[in-house]
Amino acid sequence: HLTIRRNIMDLFSEYISLENALNIIDFESPIYLILAFVLLWLGKLVNDLVTSYDIDKELTHKDNKALAVSYVGYLIAQGIIIIGVISGPEEHSLLSELGLVALWSIIGIVLLNLARVVNDKLIFSKFCNKKEIIDDRNIGTGAVQFGSYVGTAFIIKAIVSSESAGLVQDIIGTAVFFIIGQLGFILFSVLYQKITQWDLHGEIEKDNIAAGLSFGMTLIAIGIIMSHSIGITDSVPSFIVWFINGVAFIIASRFIIDKVILPKHKLDEEISKDRNWGVSLIEGGSAIIIALLLNSSFA
Repeated sequence: HLTIRRNIMDLFSEYISLENALNIIDFESPIYLILAFVLLWLGKLVNDLVTSYDIDKELTHKDNKALAVSYVGYLIAQGIIIIGVISGPEEHSLLSELGLVALWSIIGIVLLNLARVVNDKLIFSKFCNKKEIIDDRNIGTGAVQFGSYVGTAFIIKAIVSSESAGLVQDIIGTAVFFIIGQLGFILFSVLYQKITQWDLHGEIEKDNIAAGLSFGMTLIAIGIIMSHSIGITDSVPSFIVWFINGVAFIIASRFIIDKVILPKHKLDEEISKDRNWGVSLIEGGSAIIIALLLNSSFA
C-alpha cells in the first residue's frame, strides 16, 4: 500500500511541480519579441518604399481586400523568417544574437520584396500585378502573391536556421538558394499551366479567385518542399532531385483529388467555370499536407 501511495504521490507531484513553471520563465524572450515587432515595422517601411501606392490608404480608406490578402502573406512570411533566425543554433552572446536576428531578418525582408518582383515580371509576365491588385482589386492575384511570399519565406527560413559557415559564405549560400528557389517557382508555374485545362494567366486576370487561391496555396507547398532539401544539405544536385520528386507528388495529389475526393466533378471545371474557391481550398490544402508529409517521411 505504501508503494502504491508513493507512486500516486509521485504522479501528482509532476502536475503541481513548480520547477518546470520556473524554467519556462525566460527574461530574454521579451527582448526577442520586441525586436520582432520592430522588424515587422521595418518590413512595412521597406514595402512602402518599394511600392508606388500608400498601403495604409489602400487597406483602410479604399478597403482594398486584394492588397490585404497579399500583405498578410508578407507579414506571415516575415514572421516565418524571424522564427527561423531565432530558432537557429545559439553560438554567440545575447547582444550578438540580437544583431544577427536583425541582420538576417533585414536580408529576408529584401529577398521577399525581390520575390514579389519575380512574381510580377517572370511568373505573371502577361499582366501587371500592381494594376491587378491596386486598380482592379483582384483578390486572385493577391492570393498568388500571398503564396509566393510564404513559399519564399520557408526557403529563407531553411537557410537562416541552419548552422553558420561564416557570414560571407552564409550570404553567398543565401543568394544561391534564393535564386534557385525562385527558378523552382518559375518552372513549377510553367508545369502547372501544362497540367491544368485552363489558362492560369487568363483566369487570374479575369478576377477568378479560385484560380489564384489554388495556385497560391500550391506555391506554398512547393516552397515547403524546396525548404526541406535546403535545410539538410547544401548540395544543388540533391536539391534538384528533391524538387523533381516533390513536384511529382504534388501533381499526383492533384489527380488523386480529382478522381477520388471529387469523382463526380472535374477539378479544372470547378475552378475555371464555376469559380468554386472551396474546391481550390481542398486542392491547395491537400498540396500543403502532401508537402509536409513528404518532408517528414524523408527526413
